[in-house]
Amino acid sequence: MKKPSILSAVFYNEKAVIFLRNFLGITLWLFLAGCGYVIEGSNPVLPNGAQTLALLPIQNQTFNAGLETDLSEQLNLLLRANSSVKIAPSGIADLQLNITLLNLNTSSSGLSNHQISSGVKAIIQGKAILKDRRTGRKVWEESTLEVKLTESVENETNSVSSFSLSGSIRELIKLFALNIYERLFTTF
Repeated sequence: MKKPSILSAVFYNEKAVIFLRNFLGITLWLFLAGCGYVIEGSNPVLPNGAQTLALLPIQNQTFNAGLETDLSEQLNLLLRANSSVKIAPSGIADLQLNITLLNLNTSSSGLSNHQISSGVKAIIQGKAILKDRRTGRKVWEESTLEVKLTESVENETNSVSSFSLSGSIRELIKLFALNIYERLFTTF
């Protein structure tokens, strides 16, 4: 009978170590996934143990049509990217988010000369209320949400075409949606 060489014993030990390492790694992963562990910062959860959220129709009190549609689209994109949030109809959702756009100022209307000279391109103001439908209470309310779109003074131009203005407004709406999304998970 042939004796196993030292090299073959080392080879089998390396295979055993690799197998054991993989087995323990997979077991640990299954254990953590099974108990609902979520890596912090990946998908924040809704306040008050809520599972579902309804985004009520956005009210637009500005004189600019279509802002509410763009904001609703941006918020839906952000919320659908979060796997811990389920969007549901308002009648069955745990939480209801109500947003009202109050004012939009751009360099062609409403901004002061000081704001324009400091690089402000547009300001949007609104309010948001997050209500827990299960208890009938407000989780939070922001009556003065304001987002400013700025750029450096050297990039500022005196005449703004309607195309770049609509691009600026779209960018402002994205920032407003991100602001509401962040407050939804941090302000309660």
